[in-house]
Amino acid sequence: HGMTYSGHPACCAAALENIAILEREDICGHVRKLGPKFERGMKTLEELEIVGEVRGSHFMMGIEFVRDKRSKVAFDADDNIGGKVAKHAQDRGLIVRPLGSMAVLSPCLILDEKETDRIVDILRESITAATEEV
Repeated sequence: HGMTYSGHPACCAAALENIAILEREDICGHVRKLGPKFERGMKTLEELEIVGEVRGSHFMMGIEFVRDKRSKVAFDADDNIGGKVAKHAQDRGLIVRPLGSMAVLSPCLILDEKETDRIVDILRESITAATEEV
């Protein structure tokens, strides 16, 4: 194989060990158990003025930001609302991926309940701070 990661024996060994850890630690079971609670917490962000919708599943979530909640009109690209929210979140210790008028996050799969609550709190603070800028 001519690619660095394609079929390389060391990478294959690391991938197999990763799968073994996921199975041994029942990571998927943990996500199935805690994911719905995280989703419910994230959905509370829809109360905020610029949050049009929170969607996703378990630990893969997206937050859509809108200029007007009723019409669901998105912010202009120049507003960089996703970037503003991501910057405020990063200043508070949370990495969020800005994607146009959205913020996307997929935190580590071993989060505990306290950490999921903290993520929601940080996002609430960050979205509120970004709202004041636009």
